[in-house]
Amino acid sequence: MVDRTKLRKLADTIANYSIAVKKGEKVLLRGYGFDSYPLIKEIYCECIKAGAIQVDVRFSMDELSRLFFEHANEKQMAYLGELEKKVADSYDAMVQIVADENPYELTGVNIKKIYQVQKARKPLSDILHKKRWCLFYYPNLASAMFAKKSMEEWEDFVLDSCLLDWKKEEVKQNKFREVMKKVKNIHIVGEETDLRLSVAGQHWLTCCGKCNLPDGEIFTSPVRTSVNGVIRYNVPTHYQSHDFEWVKLTLKDGKVVKEESNNQKAVTEILNTDGGSRYFGEFAFGMNDMILEGTRQILFDEKMGKSLHMALGKCYDDAPNGNDSSNHWDLIFKFAPAKAEIWFDGKKVYDKNKWIDKRLVFLN
Repeated sequence: MVDRTKLRKLADTIANYSIAVKKGEKVLLRGYGFDSYPLIKEIYCECIKAGAIQVDVRFSMDELSRLFFEHANEKQMAYLGELEKKVADSYDAMVQIVADENPYELTGVNIKKIYQVQKARKPLSDILHKKRWCLFYYPNLASAMFAKKSMEEWEDFVLDSCLLDWKKEEVKQNKFREVMKKVKNIHIVGEETDLRLSVAGQHWLTCCGKCNLPDGEIFTSPVRTSVNGVIRYNVPTHYQSHDFEWVKLTLKDGKVVKEESNNQKAVTEILNTDGGSRYFGEFAFGMNDMILEGTRQILFDEKMGKSLHMALGKCYDDAPNGNDSSNHWDLIFKFAPAKAEIWFDGKKVYDKNKWIDKRLVFLN
């Protein structure tokens, strides 16, 4: 059973720090799977105590989504009501707690149907993500099995990776960001990897527990057409109900021109979703040292200390590079197993297992 003291502390962090609920505001609490209820309940309580005038709680299940995809017609999949958009626009903040009971529930669904519905509902997502929002993956039995950990070990890992001193982490991230603001070109070398990209003029942001929990990264977007070379992402990932042990991409002028994976069919289908799916919309460094290994759950894995990740597809509005897509697929490159070497503007700053530039040794 999850530690209620930690759970209440997390609820307090989400309500009073991450989305910072104010008196008179309207909040949407979305639970994906009923296992999320214990945390939804605690966050609800914190929002009411903070003076929220309205707290709407909604639950959904992937099983219902599967039934929809199996039986809905074209008109139903394309539908998005104006009332739904108006309701979404009325909220001041949103919290999403994911506790899926079966990560493979949608595996048999035609991926084109999933993208069709995503495209239709994108205006709704865009409205909600312009609000203050926070996303968290609740530690349930399914996610523990997915991470290949015992339930007790998984609960401790999840909560401990979220309950950091985020103000202290922000100081560290700002120090890193100040270095990166001056960097123009990045060169990454490692196992089956030799990749170059430009971040010249791009906007770097810190991530200190405001939108995601766990958090811990600094991110930007690469200059869209600047990415050239090859990279082998070496942390197993799960996306659109498909597993990928590794993904290797070859890029020319920003576009993926060759993709390789142990799940070749699925990776090609994802990259062929739309025009933006073969370009990167994000480049980031993970900085959460409580996360040391992959869990096949991107919200944790992308924050892993001594790693970087790059997202194929949509860029973020606050770190734009002009790329748009229905996808935003984060792929992670962990430094240690790749024996990575990293250069900033022609100067080696990371060598195999540590930062060697004196400006960055605090990251070790």
